[in-house]
Amino acid sequence: MGIMEGLISGFLQAISLAVFPYLLIGAVFGLIIGVIPGLSGHFAMAMVIPFLYSMEPGAGIAFLLGAHSTVAQGGGLTAIFFSTPGTGQNAATLLDGSPMRNNGLGAMAAGAALTSCFLGATFGAAALALLLPVLQKVVLFFGPAEIFVLAFLALTFVAVLGKEDITRSLIAALLGLLLAMIGLDNVTNQERFTFGLLELRDGLELVPVILGLFAVAEMFELWVSGGSLTGSQTSPLSVKETQSQIFRGMIEAFKRWWLILRCSSIGTAMGLIPGLGSAPAAFIAYGHAKQTSKHKETFGKGNIEGVIGSEAANDAVEGGALASTVAFGVPGSSSMAILLSALFVLGQETGPKMLTQHVDVVFIMIFTIIIGNFIGMVGGAFLVNPLSRLTGLRGSLLVPVLIAIVFTGAFAVQRSWFDIGIALLFGVIGYLMKELDYSRAALLIGFVLGFAVEKNLYLATQLSGPYFLFDPIPLTLAIITIAFLAYNTWSIIRHRGEVNEDAG
Repeated sequence: MGIMEGLISGFLQAISLAVFPYLLIGAVFGLIIGVIPGLSGHFAMAMVIPFLYSMEPGAGIAFLLGAHSTVAQGGGLTAIFFSTPGTGQNAATLLDGSPMRNNGLGAMAAGAALTSCFLGATFGAAALALLLPVLQKVVLFFGPAEIFVLAFLALTFVAVLGKEDITRSLIAALLGLLLAMIGLDNVTNQERFTFGLLELRDGLELVPVILGLFAVAEMFELWVSGGSLTGSQTSPLSVKETQSQIFRGMIEAFKRWWLILRCSSIGTAMGLIPGLGSAPAAFIAYGHAKQTSKHKETFGKGNIEGVIGSEAANDAVEGGALASTVAFGVPGSSSMAILLSALFVLGQETGPKMLTQHVDVVFIMIFTIIIGNFIGMVGGAFLVNPLSRLTGLRGSLLVPVLIAIVFTGAFAVQRSWFDIGIALLFGVIGYLMKELDYSRAALLIGFVLGFAVEKNLYLATQLSGPYFLFDPIPLTLAIITIAFLAYNTWSIIRHRGEVNEDAG
């Protein structure tokens, strides 16, 4: 089957009565799951898989990917209005989404986030369609050495996430790397930092750590400070004002099409590399948005570019991740690993057979991502008003409810009471880091990338010896890493010099 024939067939199937209802139900289900902290895209996909055994391939794929495609949009709303990332990939949205809410622009941030997700997902899906003929040659250039240096490049972006304080950002990132080493050693299978606890043998779970660092920490601060999430006792916006802000946010996203294009490219490129995922892509896109902005000093205080950049990237990742999954059966993310098992249930085989004989199935996936995100953008707009009104409730009423939801989300991952304790512990750590001006985002990206750094460093040294850094691609990436870090250091020193001159 040719590319054009597959494109037409895939589109007609995606909008047919046999497939579209499942896409719609899946998209709405995913949006609701995304709003609930701790219940990620993995949860949504896992809930859908039991239904696939009695479904046709087209309907099953639309149902599964429809549910997965809108989770990030729901999670973005929760991050903005409740300072609680619904999923790990929405953690970067907190950095400017919550401050915009505090400035009375929460609905505007939500409109921008929903639109950026849709545009980013569309870019990623379109990139998948265009990249299909060349995927095999490109992906095979990236082995353990290249992935290790690329992960380290991602870590250097913490230099722009710590409110201009590189030292504190790198300390937090180092702590994240150390936390990622808890559990069994990748090579020797020896226990590390488990303190004899069986629950720590597999390491710390990502969801409880995220919920603790951001959600529980925010609840602690809200409880201590009193008042509401918005920080004021003013009455909430009317429905008309809320809708006006949503449309303003959507327009702002379209106005910044060049930023969305760049950040979507970052997300798609990182999605192609197995194991990196959406959270690092969102943080890197956020760092890029800040680095290229004319108003760097407003980032972290409510700059809409921070919301747009991170949300565009985290949805564009799935296009890249889907590319390596479809082409080689190599999941580009944990979500794609679930998709791979679902395709097996549906009797579909990835690789050359799918790319030659079942191109229409690939395009069903592509159009499911695009249409699903459009449904999420429209549906999410209707959730903004009730969510924004909830932020006006007093902390004494809101905190117990949100804490119960957060702890339920932490418990639901493995049905473990221990994970609730982890969320509580990291809530204390997150609160102290916020009070002492250490970057929680830097700690999180260090934790997320820790496993990839350690595993690929070991494999690279075993395959190429200690001089693997001098291979062309690793050397190029290493030079970019050093140059980026040096540039940021020089910029901060220059900025401090200007401040001292002004003070003098």
